[in-house]
Amino acid sequence: MIAALPTWVDVQFLRQLSGTLVVGALLLVVVLLFILRSLFSKLVVIVLIAAAVFALVHYRQTLERCGTDGCSCVLFGQQVHAPNCPTN
Repeated sequence: MIAALPTWVDVQFLRQLSGTLVVGALLLVVVLLFILRSLFSKLVVIVLIAAAVFALVHYRQTLERCGTDGCSCVLFGQQVHAPNCPTN
C-alpha cells in the first residue's frame, strides 16, 4: 500500500464529503453550461462529471451499509474505520 487514510477519516466524514462533492459537481455543471459555447464541450463535461457523480453516489451507498454488513469497509481500495467496530 502506498498510503493510508488518516485515522480521523471515518465513515460519517466520508459520507458527508461525498454528498458535498455531488452537490458541488451539480453546481459546476450548471456554471459550465453557461460558460462553454461549444455543444461538444458541454457534452464531454457533462459525461465526465456524471461518471464522477455516479461513482460518488455508488460509494456513498456502500458507506451507508458499512457496519451493518460487517466491519470491512473499503472506499476506492482503502480500509475505512466502521462505526462500532474494533480498530486494528
